[in-house]
Amino acid sequence: MRLWHQSLIKHLPSVKDYKGCSNQLGGQHTEIRMILASIKRHGKVNHSVVNYVNDHPLSSLRAYGLLIIDEMKKRGFNTSEEIEQEYCDDEDALRLYQLAQEGAIIYPEHDDQYLAECISNLEGKGIYINM
Repeated sequence: MRLWHQSLIKHLPSVKDYKGCSNQLGGQHTEIRMILASIKRHGKVNHSVVNYVNDHPLSSLRAYGLLIIDEMKKRGFNTSEEIEQEYCDDEDALRLYQLAQEGAIIYPEHDDQYLAECISNLEGKGIYINM
């Protein structure tokens, strides 16, 4: 379970882009839904790589989810209007999303060290990203 560094979103491979590569973009959408379900069920997520999400309001995760949905739409994926509306009904998420579109990082944990860790993780999967 991992939320990729926010700056990698537009570079994540998807089945529609790269034959033979896993769908990291669609998988990220699934991860967000799993994290939200865990928080709803248990009050928190319990996975060492994403535990930092517990230190932030759910609005942050929904704003990140909107960034993922935007990228999926750009690539021609059909997305759930119901899920998108759920995120958009959160005014704080919309505010964070707007700031992120202007370059703000939603999670301060997504720093340069985390970016390097994510790139290394992707390379371990045979995915090389040129930024």
